[in-house]
Amino acid sequence: MALSSCTLTLSPSSLRCHVHKYTTTIHLSPPPSPPPHWNLPNPPALPFRRLVSFPPYIARSSLISATAPLLQDAGATATVLAGAYSLVRTFDTLTQRNLIQQSLSRKLVHILSGLLFAACWPIFSTSTQARYLASVVPLVNCLRLIVNGFSLVTDEGLIKSVTREGNPQELLRGPLYYVLILILCALVFWRESPTGVISLAMMCGGDGVADIIGRRFGSLKLPYNQHKSWAGSISMFICGFLISIGMLFYYSALGYFQLDWTWTIQRVALVALVATVVESLPITEVVDDNITVPLVSMVVSMLSFGY
Repeated sequence: MALSSCTLTLSPSSLRCHVHKYTTTIHLSPPPSPPPHWNLPNPPALPFRRLVSFPPYIARSSLISATAPLLQDAGATATVLAGAYSLVRTFDTLTQRNLIQQSLSRKLVHILSGLLFAACWPIFSTSTQARYLASVVPLVNCLRLIVNGFSLVTDEGLIKSVTREGNPQELLRGPLYYVLILILCALVFWRESPTGVISLAMMCGGDGVADIIGRRFGSLKLPYNQHKSWAGSISMFICGFLISIGMLFYYSALGYFQLDWTWTIQRVALVALVATVVESLPITEVVDDNITVPLVSMVVSMLSFGY
């Protein structure tokens, strides 16, 4: 009975008071404060603008493989350009020291410049830009000839090495045509056709040697041109033919050309014969040999080799 009376002593009013006290205590406890950044105002919405178009991810190995040919071609261009400059300076020094005559120096530069330029093509890469970077070498020489030919600057060594009489205006004729043919052969034919190699061999080797031999042993003149000799024409045919074959063998050994040599020798002999006949014609005063000889060689070579 004591337990029952104790339970009954809890009146409804005291129970409400106890509950009220409990609930009041709960509501008086403040909620936890939010972190400060929760109360920061939202930034204003800005319109989205695509300023930069990002390329897809490129692997590092791909970048290296893409850059390597460019570096190779740039190094090859610098090397060939330095070699061409050194060649001219060497013969200028020999001429100044009276070790060789100016006419011989000019023709040796004529022979070696183009042949060494063509012989250096294999050091360039197999990329598409290789021929363009190789053409920078004759292009630089072309600009040198133009500025010296118009007397904007004066390079006595260059003038003495590549002119007949030391007149700067001569640079704007034969020497300028010469470097333009080098550019043409590099851009159009490059290492993909025997035509460019044969044309340079005939212009540099054949025509250059013909002048040297003709001046020394050219007492017997051609009946239709008293300015050309039998010795010069025969030497042009032989040397042009041999140098062309040598250059083709060089490129064939490197894997650029696959040639039937019996058939090739016949075609090269035909090219050399036609170029020699054209060089012997009395048209030098009208059209320079540095134009007629390589252009005729190009035409005959393309007809003979088909490319």
